[in-house]
Amino acid sequence: MRKIKSRNPIDLFRLIPLDIIRRPRVSKEKSNLMPGSLLYTGKKRDDEILLQAMAYNGESCEEKELQSIAELKELDLKGKNLWLNVTGLHNVELIREIGEHFDIHNLTLEDVLNLGQRPKWEEYDHYFFQICKMVMTQNDMIKHEQFAMVVGKDFIITFQEDMRDVFDGVRDRLRNAKGKIRTRKPDYLSFALMDVIVDHYLIIIEMYADRIDDLEDELRSKPTPSFINRLSTLKKEVNWLRRTVRPIKESVINFNKSQTSLIDKKTSPFLKDLLDHTTHLTENVELYMDELKDLMDHYNNQMNNKLNDILKVLTIFSVIFIPLTFMAGIYGMNFEYFPELSYRYAYPIFWGALLTVAGGMIYYFKRKGWL
Repeated sequence: MRKIKSRNPIDLFRLIPLDIIRRPRVSKEKSNLMPGSLLYTGKKRDDEILLQAMAYNGESCEEKELQSIAELKELDLKGKNLWLNVTGLHNVELIREIGEHFDIHNLTLEDVLNLGQRPKWEEYDHYFFQICKMVMTQNDMIKHEQFAMVVGKDFIITFQEDMRDVFDGVRDRLRNAKGKIRTRKPDYLSFALMDVIVDHYLIIIEMYADRIDDLEDELRSKPTPSFINRLSTLKKEVNWLRRTVRPIKESVINFNKSQTSLIDKKTSPFLKDLLDHTTHLTENVELYMDELKDLMDHYNNQMNNKLNDILKVLTIFSVIFIPLTFMAGIYGMNFEYFPELSYRYAYPIFWGALLTVAGGMIYYFKRKGWL
C-alpha cells in the first residue's frame, strides 16, 4: 500500500480532521421538533443542489442533470431503472419534494438531513433505506461525509453532501455496460455502491496500518518527544473509524438477512460477499486498535523503566552519601573538645574513612547486582 506523503511529519498522522472525530452533538432546534420533522443539521450553504439522473437497462443508459423533480417526467423510464443522485442536502423543500414524488416516509427524510445520523438499514413497504459514512482520500487527508440511499422496485435515490465521491467506477460500469450491473435491479446497484464504500474503508485502514508500523519502528529505536502526541492522535482517529464501521456491519447484516421482495435472489451471494468484506474491515479496525493500545502500554512501560533506572541511581547515590554526611556532621559540630582534632593525621584519616565506607558500599551494591 502506498503511503500518503506529507511535508510535516506530525501532519502525516493527522489524516482525519479533528472536527470529524469529535462526538456528535444533538441540535437544540432538532430536540424540540416532532418526529419526522425535516431539519438540515449541517453548515449553512447557498450553492445549488445538483440532481443527476441515470436511466438504464440492459440496452442503454441515459444521463441527465435535472433542474427540478418535475423534469423526471421528461425521462423515458419505461422498462428502465432510475438512479437519482442528489448532491447537497441544505435545500429542505427540495428534499421534501423528492420524498413526496417517490412516497418516502418523513422519518427517512429526517435521517437523510441529520448529518450526525448513526449508520443503519431500514425496511419499508415499497423501499429499503441505508445510511452510512463515506470516506475518501483528498489532498493527503481523509474526507468524510454522510451517504444515504433509498432503494425501490425500479429506482434508487442516493443523497450526499458534496460533488466528490467514490462512485466513478460504478458510473463507468453503467455507462459502458461492464459486468451485470445494467441487467440487474436497483438492489444490485445498491450493493455495488456499498461495496465501493467498504473497499475504501479497507484502503484507508491499511494506511493507518502503515502509520502504526512507523510508530512501532520508532518505539524500537528512540522515540522523539512528539511520539506520544502522534500516538494519541492516531488512536483517536482509529477509534473514530471503529465507532463508524461497527454500525455499518450491523446494517450490512440486516441487508443480508432481509426477506423483502425488493432484493433479488441473484443478489444474495453478493450480499454475503459484502458481509465478509465488512467483517474483515471491523476485525482489522479492532486489531489495529489493540495494537495502538499495546504501543501505548509499551511506551508507558518504557518510560516507567527509564524513570525507575533514574530513581535507582539517585537512590544508590543517596544511600552512599547518607553515612558520609553523618560522619561529616559529627566532626562539623562546634564543640571545644574533640580528641581527634589535635591529632596531626586526623584529616587524612577522616578522608580515608569516608572513602573506605563509600567504596565498601559500592562494592556491596555491585555484589548484589544493583549497579
